Amino acid sequence: RKPAFPGFYQIVQVSDQQVLDFLFELRKKGQGELLAGFMTKELPSKLADGDADSGSPPMTPSGTRGTPSGQNQAQSLRRDAGRVTSAAELEQVGTVLSLVNLTQYPNISGGQVVIMPQKRVRRTKVIGEPAPHIPLATVGVEYIPEPEVPADNNAVKALQAEVIATMRDLLKTSFVYKEQFEQVIKFYDLENPVKLADLVSGMSLAKREDLQAILEETDLQERLRKVLLVVKKDYEFAKLQSHVKSQVEEKVSKEQRRIMLMEQMKHIKKELGIEKDDKQSLIMQFQEAIKDKTLTEEARKAIDTELAKLGTLEPSSSEFNVCRTYLEWLTCLPWGKVDPENKDIVKAESILNEDHYGLEDVKERILEHIAVSFLKESVQGKIMCLTSIGKSIARALDRKFYRFSVGGMHD
Repeated sequence: RKPAFPGFYQIVQVSDQQVLDFLFELRKKGQGELLAGFMTKELPSKLADGDADSGSPPMTPSGTRGTPSGQNQAQSLRRDAGRVTSAAELEQVGTVLSLVNLTQYPNISGGQVVIMPQKRVRRTKVIGEPAPHIPLATVGVEYIPEPEVPADNNAVKALQAEVIATMRDLLKTSFVYKEQFEQVIKFYDLENPVKLADLVSGMSLAKREDLQAILEETDLQERLRKVLLVVKKDYEFAKLQSHVKSQVEEKVSKEQRRIMLMEQMKHIKKELGIEKDDKQSLIMQFQEAIKDKTLTEEARKAIDTELAKLGTLEPSSSEFNVCRTYLEWLTCLPWGKVDPENKDIVKAESILNEDHYGLEDVKERILEHIAVSFLKESVQGKIMCLTSIGKSIARALDRKFYRFSVGGMHD
């Protein structure tokens, strides 16, 4: 996915089992000690840019011996771009890779390959294309000599110094770069501009095309200029990332501090009796609403039962809202307030006739119902479904007219 720069061990994740088996077979035959690694010209469509290897750093300098530690493995894991069908899909310039170790995943296909990039090479010819049983191409290559370091070239020295200065600024800004840099700097000589360019390029998160251009560049001054450009971009990106991170952390910190202080203030007020929680405040409101009302024994018992029930329910539960709605209805009723009724049947009849023409049977039935309720001193009886004449009945009895739902009908 990205070019490998000379000088550092890499761990490459190979997902194609056939490729891994082929490498194992080469090792059994005493072959495959050296491979040529080339970046694909195009990133395969199945691999999104966000999923591509994001410039995973080199792991261990070539001057050290032995396999990398487990910690470094996790930090240096790269993924291959998958099998290609033709060598034409690969860049011309790549790196000779020394095959250090092969590891098969225990439960899934694929594995890890530990390699050490050594020198730049250019592909000169294709000897054999990949085939069904041979997943890798066979190519002829020529080594690309490293540029000589001029003894007193001020331009190279200036570029080298600027790269080092920018890299140090980058290390102060990004913890990721700092951790990677500390792993390799003790094995590395920053006074060598060629090695410096490979080190910085291997750690860079720049675009694959920019890194490939650095790998291909043979002029030392131009190579350092390209390296300086990518490390400047990395530095600007790290600064932006650090700025955004600090803003988010500051905002989260302020919000957490505000929430914590609000909780503390709420707890203090509750301890001092200055403020109750939402549920207690709601119960107190209901108690206040019925304080000056004359409730019947049945109504008092129902309200007390519902208030006790409300105190045990969680505000987030649906039953809490049902109980609350019922209490709102109970406490808003005009308990103990009674208007004097009209018990004059003649007056009631005149009001009904005044409001509605005709409907003699209906009005006669209403007057009978009113007369019986006067004699029995009770309003119990059959339910009557009425329309606008209900308002006239209220006027006839000098009562206030209310309309409310009783489960499907309107009374």
